[in-house]
Amino acid sequence: MLLRWIVLISVVGATWAAASPAVHMPVRHAQQLVTSQLSIVPGLVREAVLQMPSTLKARMLAAIARGDLAGAIALWELEMGRRAPEWLTNLQAAFNVANQRAGPCVEVARSVFEGFRRLGEKPAYVRFTSTGSMRGANIIAWERRAGDPGSTFQIAINYYHYAVQIKERVYDAMTGPTGMTVTEYMNRLKSPGNLSMQVVSELP
Repeated sequence: MLLRWIVLISVVGATWAAASPAVHMPVRHAQQLVTSQLSIVPGLVREAVLQMPSTLKARMLAAIARGDLAGAIALWELEMGRRAPEWLTNLQAAFNVANQRAGPCVEVARSVFEGFRRLGEKPAYVRFTSTGSMRGANIIAWERRAGDPGSTFQIAINYYHYAVQIKERVYDAMTGPTGMTVTEYMNRLKSPGNLSMQVVSELP
């Protein structure tokens, strides 16, 4: 990363020098001027410096698929030479067990969507809806252990639950970073109402 900075600064400095008439000035002033030139084009410089290598994305996604989000973050920090950005720590926080309840699903979905998008995936928001006039149709519950009704707990009380889908897997606080197939996910959802799943373009 340091080498990239040196090359970028050298190129910008050389371009400025070539375009300017010969002027003698102290080295310190020249460095300040080059720095000011860099600040004028932050988009170009920062994009080149901060761009995440595709090989890093692949290694991070492999770690996440194993459920090792901490390892994915460590890979990012080692490669990029600084602390993990907010979108990455938000992705990790989204899968916290504290979010396995009614309420946080929208913010969880937003963090999961953004995290995977930054890693080069193509996520989509999905909405699970319970319909019907029977009592309790507004409730959507999750069966923590497949086939064990006693492990069921509420994850929505307003007819809707939101998550993220990537290909054939669904991600939310219940699935953790490894996700779950759509079929298995639907089998874990429980409600007195009729459950359906729909891809949506945005969150409420």
